[in-house]
Amino acid sequence: MTNATAVEAVIFDMDGVLIDSEVVYMNRLRWFVRDFLGKQVPEERLLTMVGATGNGHFEAVREYCPPDWDIEVFRSHYREFGKDKPIDYPGILFPDALPALEWLKGHGYRTVLATSTVREKAEEIKALCGFGAYMEFVLCGDMFRESKPNPEIYLQCLELLKLPGEKCLVVEDSPYGIEAAVRAGIPVAVRRERRFPVDQRGADWYIDSLAELPGLLTGGLK
Repeated sequence: MTNATAVEAVIFDMDGVLIDSEVVYMNRLRWFVRDFLGKQVPEERLLTMVGATGNGHFEAVREYCPPDWDIEVFRSHYREFGKDKPIDYPGILFPDALPALEWLKGHGYRTVLATSTVREKAEEIKALCGFGAYMEFVLCGDMFRESKPNPEIYLQCLELLKLPGEKCLVVEDSPYGIEAAVRAGIPVAVRRERRFPVDQRGADWYIDSLAELPGLLTGGLK
């Protein structure tokens, strides 16, 4: 595709797109396994959690956990570990996020959020960071049987928007999200990640900032 001038609605992922959380989550998981379990997790294992749900976080480090741990035991210990290490979500909000959303609103674009994050946490983050007011609706990973790369979350977006895929644009960062959007038949713009290696192949466009969205949507960015 050469441009996105036919787009009427923009569907945002949250982690790695609106908030700079992927590095934060990787480090927290690294520290949990190191400090709580006394083990070191290779970088390539941590990278598998980028764009994943909480289940994906467990799967990334499962082999380093005691053999009798299941996902619920992991979550319990991980929550306890993080109690005195709260994440400053407003502090990791990308500075280009709210201006981009304001521009989209001012120019008549519909905006929605489709995140693998569970509903309770997504609601907390969007309230703290202030982008909830721009979202027509929010879909979260725990609302579906399978999260990304299953395309169900994006197919549900199309159904609620009552738009075909070619009238929408997904903004993603992770391989799971890119695959989900492609399988749903929606064009994808990816926020490039240059700090660590992550597979971002398969997108239609690559941007370094959400400030590039106006140019993409109006034909000024090819």
